[in-house]
Amino acid sequence: MKRKLILFSLATVVAAGFVGCAHDNADRDSHKRTTGRYIDDKMLTMKVKSALGDSDVYKFPHVDVSTFNGTVQLTGFVDTPEQKQKAEEIVRNVRDVSSVQNQISLKGDTERVRGTTDPNYNNTAPK
Repeated sequence: MKRKLILFSLATVVAAGFVGCAHDNADRDSHKRTTGRYIDDKMLTMKVKSALGDSDVYKFPHVDVSTFNGTVQLTGFVDTPEQKQKAEEIVRNVRDVSSVQNQISLKGDTERVRGTTDPNYNNTAPK
């Protein structure tokens, strides 16, 4: 029994040592995140998507959200410059957002009429 306790304690100390060594080294591995930061970013992404979906005036079905170290990146398409600006405003008001990279593009007139963002789309193709 005492031997099992000693082996268990030794295994726990070794495991804790490995976990303690697995940290984010900002100088060398700035592209990596700790597990806690990764989870925080996932939660922040969900909060931002929810805030965009809760907008009374604008809905943003073609806007994608990604988060890295508290910075939210918006990509996708909207119809008007006002929608692009409103999306950024909504995101800036979400708690824990450190910055916003608004890379949303405006749909061209043809895309809004056709309902596609594919520049190779040809509505006059033979059937």
